[in-house]
Amino acid sequence: MIGQFAILILSIDAPLRMLLDNDQTKEFIPEKLRKQNKYGAFSNGIWLVVILSGAIILIQTVMPGAASVLQQLTRLNSVCMPLRYLWVFVAYIALRKAIRKIDVEYRFVKNQKIAYFFGGWCFLITAACCIMGMYNKDPLTMALNIITPIVLTALGLILPMIAKREQRKES
Repeated sequence: MIGQFAILILSIDAPLRMLLDNDQTKEFIPEKLRKQNKYGAFSNGIWLVVILSGAIILIQTVMPGAASVLQQLTRLNSVCMPLRYLWVFVAYIALRKAIRKIDVEYRFVKNQKIAYFFGGWCFLITAACCIMGMYNKDPLTMALNIITPIVLTALGLILPMIAKREQRKES
């Protein structure tokens, strides 16, 4: 059990360090989340992960049996993980629109229309698969599959706004 907790802490702490220890993230991450304790751990960032994970785990307590909990978490993961790639495809299309302003060494395709087609196609297929994956006969699972990505996306939009407000107060 101690080994499992150690691995869990490392799997939370390592990505947080990569994100929060970067000077370029100051513009997007509120100061309170970048607060470090005396050991160098981002304690408030860890608390945010604990609260988000804890909420998902707490919801699982109404599920009967460990097998159904594992199945529900696997379905939630299969919806949330591919949804993040939608942002990659949006960024690809945005970069292609700004191609004249950006000096690039490599291009997937040179033709803009073909590039837009591939970016749009990847976006639409991924979005359709994720939306279809949200459906479930169990209303709790379906609600969790819909609400979790909305909450995580909202968090991703709200945190940079909070950071900008903090920066305006400082200057």
